[in-house]
Amino acid sequence: MAKTYLKKWLIGGVDQWTMMKEDHSKETKPVLLFLHGGPGSAQISYIDSFHEELDQDFTVVHWDQRGAGLSYQKNIPATSMTIQQFVEDTIELTEKLLSHVGQSKIYIAGYSWGSLIAIQAVHKRPDLYHAYYGISQVVDVLKEDIVSYELLLKKYHHNRLFTSCLRLLTPPPWKRTSAHVWFSLYKEFAKVGLTHRWKPLFQMMRAFLYSKHYQLIDKWRFLKGQKFSQDKLWDELMNESIQYRVSTILIPCYFINGEHDLITPANVSKPYVDQLTAPIKEWFIFKHSAHSPHIEEPGEFIRIVRKTAIHHLQGKLDL
Repeated sequence: MAKTYLKKWLIGGVDQWTMMKEDHSKETKPVLLFLHGGPGSAQISYIDSFHEELDQDFTVVHWDQRGAGLSYQKNIPATSMTIQQFVEDTIELTEKLLSHVGQSKIYIAGYSWGSLIAIQAVHKRPDLYHAYYGISQVVDVLKEDIVSYELLLKKYHHNRLFTSCLRLLTPPPWKRTSAHVWFSLYKEFAKVGLTHRWKPLFQMMRAFLYSKHYQLIDKWRFLKGQKFSQDKLWDELMNESIQYRVSTILIPCYFINGEHDLITPANVSKPYVDQLTAPIKEWFIFKHSAHSPHIEEPGEFIRIVRKTAIHHLQGKLDL
């Protein structure tokens, strides 16, 4: 039976934590590295309650990134909180994981903010990865806000109160943090934000509160890390775009989006994926999800990962 354990790594000069399951069976499993969203929204505390089945086929590694969750420290240099540093951290962690498990490549999945980092890592070092899974793929944050605002106005044109509130907010871009907060709240109200239904959100919160991987001090560290990460990365994130910078990926790519997602709307990500060059490229829409399809429809997410990694799971490719 697999045993869950936390492991600390020195990555980019900073101690960073991962959660993985050690299986003492003779079977060698491919590694799947999962990059959380945010910035700063670490998921070690709750993710087991959604994806435990993946452990049957993969050695799944969840990573609390620099400045997030268990990896938050007061002495992290503010100058190191850059998108490029996170890309370098991802590559360094990948190399250390490969050495640790004695394999030549791993799978990598990035969710939201994590997808922005992961896709740049696979673009830079395709030799380290079997395949890439982009969940709620971030392409151009400002463009996504603009499109989301227009789609919300169109979707709720019959609701005068809601559209009045949106118009009072004014269209993006916004310089005020409060405007981003209000816009996020409007999307949650419209069921097009983090989740389309409330149940997965409550399940996530419950798992966080009762987490066996996070002690009370770690939960406080999670909150501190989320604020720290957002404060240090937000301005760069709002000006980030991979639209033209990442136009070719040399490994198979699988993109998973929620039909109701207006945080990273398909109106932005689908045209990007269409023009992306890759040896294998697939686009999946989850009908009952918003921004968190892997959380809202975990069974379908696991099915797709198993299906697309079938050659390894049937032992047809070397690790």
